[in-house]
Amino acid sequence: MNLVDATVELGLLNEQKAYAALSVWNARPFMDLRLTPPDPTASRLLPERVARAHQIFAIAHDNRTFTYASSSPFDAEVDRDVAFASGRRPQMVIASRAQITAALSQSYKTGLEIDKLIDRIVIADMEKVVTAPSLLETTDSPIVDLCNRVIATALAAGASDVHIEPGPTGALVRHRISGILEPLLTLPESAVRGVTNRFKLMAKADIASRLKPQDGAFRIEIDNHQIDVRLSTVPTIHGEKVVMRMVRGADAMLTIDMLGYDDKTRLALLDALSKPDGLVLVTGPTGSGKTTVLYAALHYLQTGRVNIVTVEDPVERQLAGVTQIAVHEKAGTTFATVLRSVMRQDPNIIMVGEIRDNDVADIVGQAAYTGHLVLSSLHTTDAASAITRLLNLGLQPHKIAESLNAVVAQRLLRTVCAHCCVRHDAETASRLGAQHGVARIGASVGRGCSHCKQTGYLGRVAVPEILVPDETLRTAIREGAGIGEIRKAMARAGNLSMREAALVLVAEGVTSIEELNRTLSDHSHEASAAHSTEASTAAAVATPDTPAAATADRPATGLRLVKRPESRRVLVADDDRMVRLIVKMLLEKQGMTVLEAENGTVCMEIVRRERPDLMLVDLHMPDMDGFRVIEMIRNDATLSSTPVIVLTAETSHEVETKVLEMGADDYVTKPFEPEVLLSRVRAAFRRAARAA
Repeated sequence: MNLVDATVELGLLNEQKAYAALSVWNARPFMDLRLTPPDPTASRLLPERVARAHQIFAIAHDNRTFTYASSSPFDAEVDRDVAFASGRRPQMVIASRAQITAALSQSYKTGLEIDKLIDRIVIADMEKVVTAPSLLETTDSPIVDLCNRVIATALAAGASDVHIEPGPTGALVRHRISGILEPLLTLPESAVRGVTNRFKLMAKADIASRLKPQDGAFRIEIDNHQIDVRLSTVPTIHGEKVVMRMVRGADAMLTIDMLGYDDKTRLALLDALSKPDGLVLVTGPTGSGKTTVLYAALHYLQTGRVNIVTVEDPVERQLAGVTQIAVHEKAGTTFATVLRSVMRQDPNIIMVGEIRDNDVADIVGQAAYTGHLVLSSLHTTDAASAITRLLNLGLQPHKIAESLNAVVAQRLLRTVCAHCCVRHDAETASRLGAQHGVARIGASVGRGCSHCKQTGYLGRVAVPEILVPDETLRTAIREGAGIGEIRKAMARAGNLSMREAALVLVAEGVTSIEELNRTLSDHSHEASAAHSTEASTAAAVATPDTPAAATADRPATGLRLVKRPESRRVLVADDDRMVRLIVKMLLEKQGMTVLEAENGTVCMEIVRRERPDLMLVDLHMPDMDGFRVIEMIRNDATLSSTPVIVLTAETSHEVETKVLEMGADDYVTKPFEPEVLLSRVRAAFRRAARAA
């Protein structure tokens, strides 16, 4: 019995006062758990076995810290275990032992089935091959039960992805809900290999191969609904990271009317799809709903009177009456080879999952130019950027100008929970809007409730923008118009940008200003800034207090244009001296100062000493490769905001995806076109200026 409990036992102080005194003596906050409701999501980060072993209770968490209550502040191992379980910096508060015991009984009243499964895991199960049963069925294998429970829990929560992220002493399992990764559980080191192998077996991946990326898929059925699970693995320094995407089947198929577009955007898209030929593109980052829009378009075009062929990697949803072809690069069937064969199959409509390289872009452009309706997707930030991307992929400007029907760009924004959000009256809405430089804010995020799982958000809404070229814009594209000119042309045509469309939803109280700023950047002055950049060596950057006259063509956004220093410092890290020389000559001609490093070790020394404004990094270098450089940059708080562009001869799509997920800002392959590299460098500087 410790001193505090002895004091209570002898009746010298009641328990609350005794632990309050302990908190003062130990210089830690005291918390009455009866008066402070805990965050229910915090307990997901703290497994029951850890909480009960140390007699601690989860209180709250954010992206950096995890707050927990303890009655024993002298246990040196608590912070270590909490830090590993939560992946955050632990912060302790003092609470009475009785309150913690009661809170644990309430929070874990039925016990976590997942923790019970972990306790049953043994090494022998790691290589055990078991046929997949129903997800809710109990088996003799704790590994199988645990994997089934992970999938079932994610599906019940409406998650789109499940991440298994290995660490030095275990793995963190998270699932993505409404675009945000939420913690699910932590796996001990003894369970990680078995769970990883189980999912790889289900997806028909090679469990013996752990040092190269792999892809696979499997299908599960719940309540007569089919869900396709796409698995991807990549090797990391602590083991294989597994990501599984949940793809709902045909029962979740949306029509164009169900996408939530405003009437003007919806009718413009339908008009573009109704044309007998041409190119319709859908753009946006991963998870923005591009595939959903493409399948909605196919659903609209599926009349039974046309030959529709899709080329996908992989086929995500099966459509009756549509010829769907899956790409298998290992078997030699790439996008380009399949498309060449498809062109001999008399197609009326072709859907290509993604335009990834010059060969695919050339075939897609030729097909759209020669009488086929082609649908595809691109990874660009907005609709205007898609045209520049097509030019970078080698399409001729006149073909783009003549064949482009429409470009749809979109983001998915979380909507505020109707059950707990704070609705504002007209005066408050206008006052809050003025604070954020917008017209009004109709609602703010609430504290959270059982409906939204304490997040304040429930569901998502699509925010689109559409570019439909008129004759003026087609002429501009033929003449090589830049992104700024294209955006201004869209504004003159009365088309709202994604941010402007989202501001309407903020004013109506559908979403929050915080969600808008998290998801969308402001391009309101990028058109004029880009034009200024190309016309002179001095670029423009948006800063507060714009005069109204500066935004004649666009809605006022409270920005003005000022001059930015001409000389920027760029560090080029590449073991090829000739590449460094070419890049240096190219950038110095634009008035930039170039620093050089022949390997990753020298690169990091220069970065820490010189603090360059931007980095161009090769991936394969001696001493320290580019992967390690990116990791170190992003993990250093003093360097993490430095823009990094990867410049490499590696053309693998998996490698590109990996480095972008690691935190690289852009990816350029060698050999490169000088103007392409310069445009990427300028774009990186513009993004950095907006972020600042």
